[in-house]
Amino acid sequence: MTHRKKSLQIYIVTGFSGFALIIGLTKFAIAAENKEARVTQVIRDVRLLGSNTAPRPAALNESVREGTAVRTGDESRAELTFADQTLARLGANTVFGFNEGARTYNLGSGAILMSAPKGSGAVKIMTSAATAALTGFTAIYEFHANTWSKFIVLHGDGTIAFKNISAAPCRLHTGQMVIWAPHPTRCPEVLNVDLSKLLQGKLVKGFNRPLPELDLILADIENQQTSPPSGGLIDPTSQDTIDQGINARPTPRPPRPSSTVPPGGSAKTSTGHRP
Repeated sequence: MTHRKKSLQIYIVTGFSGFALIIGLTKFAIAAENKEARVTQVIRDVRLLGSNTAPRPAALNESVREGTAVRTGDESRAELTFADQTLARLGANTVFGFNEGARTYNLGSGAILMSAPKGSGAVKIMTSAATAALTGFTAIYEFHANTWSKFIVLHGDGTIAFKNISAAPCRLHTGQMVIWAPHPTRCPEVLNVDLSKLLQGKLVKGFNRPLPELDLILADIENQQTSPPSGGLIDPTSQDTIDQGINARPTPRPPRPSSTVPPGGSAKTSTGHRP
């Protein structure tokens, strides 16, 4: 092999190696940036909780780094925007952080709306009871340790896996929700929700910017009206507008009639009248 060919090979190999190094450093830089967020809106009482510092008020455009939690007070809300344009909106009385990696977020309690653009990678939202996983989505996760909780997919697809349950994760699609009491023993029923109700909620309205996927959600609402799912839609909020101060459990459905045969008697319906 001539000296010229060897030099050309070395040049090509060096070029590819340099290109790979640049790609690797770029990915590392993006991952590092994703481990901090910018406070893009503060409504009333919003505080930052550092691991070794006292809680302090959050300021607009302030950076929130990995290991710092954000806490909202009564009738308070906040919005965080990450480097990849992932959006997190916090409802009242919420504790939220991201100390386990760039794409893993922690909801200690309260309610959040998250929206991640397509192509930004998989996102995990963790609580002490369950972990939701989604890609390219808008979703609401409301968690309470001692009462009912709920997970709603406004747009996109995702799963939610419950701790101490060996079954496969529950799968949800656009316009679907699961609700559960503390310590569930099985995957909850997947419900079809009326998305139009959620657009009136405090995690959508009252912020300076529209939701990134608002146009897609409006198209989903139109599809719900023209082609409603089997069984119809339910109100996911227990009332006309969502409020993080209310119980997460939706309005109970009326019980289905059932028949029983009491000892020594004839069959009765669940209302006590004979058939």
